[in-house]
Amino acid sequence: MRLRPDCVHFRGDKPCAFRRTCGDCPQFTPFPTRILIIKCRAQGDVLRTTPLLPALKRKYPLSHVTWLVDAESRDLLLYNPYIDRLLTFDLESVLALEAARFDLLLSLDKEPGLTALATRIAATDKRGFGMNESGNLTIFNPAAEFAFRLGVDDDLKFFKNRKTYQEIIHEASDLPYAQDEYVFALPDEALEKARLFFKRRRILGRRPAIGLNTGAGTKFETKQWPAGHYRKLISYLTQKMKADVFLLGGPRERELNRSLARKSPAHVHDTGVDNSLLEFAGFISLLDLVVSSDTLGMHIAIALKKPVIALFGPTCPQEIDLYGRGTKLFRGSPCSPCYKQTCPDARCMKEITPEQVFTEISRFV
Repeated sequence: MRLRPDCVHFRGDKPCAFRRTCGDCPQFTPFPTRILIIKCRAQGDVLRTTPLLPALKRKYPLSHVTWLVDAESRDLLLYNPYIDRLLTFDLESVLALEAARFDLLLSLDKEPGLTALATRIAATDKRGFGMNESGNLTIFNPAAEFAFRLGVDDDLKFFKNRKTYQEIIHEASDLPYAQDEYVFALPDEALEKARLFFKRRRILGRRPAIGLNTGAGTKFETKQWPAGHYRKLISYLTQKMKADVFLLGGPRERELNRSLARKSPAHVHDTGVDNSLLEFAGFISLLDLVVSSDTLGMHIAIALKKPVIALFGPTCPQEIDLYGRGTKLFRGSPCSPCYKQTCPDARCMKEITPEQVFTEISRFV
């Protein structure tokens, strides 16, 4: 019986999902338009690249989408209904991709290793970023010029640009932008830990559930909102709004969240710092609103369609789309945005007051 390795269901090393041996299999499906997306870094950027997927499906209804991503971001895409094959960026995947051919390649990272890979992969149509013969970043298509210039022109990125990240990557990918939202599928089992947490603490949903994502990520310490501001905001939320307050974060926020919980004038709920990525998202899914600086927690809240009060200092608020749910607070200090990783002053974040944040929360809860 003739095998059909040109079928989208064919595995080769094991039977396909239908456990048939080709021949006249009724499930035989030849590969349609083969699309490869290379977007590995960083986690928040991976998530906010997913609005490309509906746009691709509209333009290429019969298509097979492969996405290459870093291991740390894999869970963000694992249950995405638009992705047919999800590959982790490692040697095995690189070798497999170099042996394949694609009809369309979207290369959306600017790191040398990834742009070199995009340049080497065989594809009829390449869009986004590649590497030239000098080993420097280049573009595959003229439409990616603006995204390219944003990386080398601070004046353009910090002050002149008014496009969101989603608009920028759609433009670089030569795809019409229809303000599609993030595509993030959260399996029901990811909510189990959060639901049990609520049940054990007898949180009945009668009061507003406000999440404070207290971290600043690992790259920019300058995104950190002061601990004293969080303490004052907690006081307003628990006393004036009678809200249930939930502290969110990862291992870096262990001591900060413990301190906030200990010094709070009222009881707050520390959700812990040992949650998996999807468990972390599970907690956010049960909240009414999230306060966050420009971090992955903000992007997950946006993806889950939660109102967000987003705090900006060293990064550009204009690139973020809250889709009409929430507020971006940015004081616009003379030195911001700066994209510096450290700062002895960090006045751009200090100048966002707890009173301002509380006022904005009151508008949405």
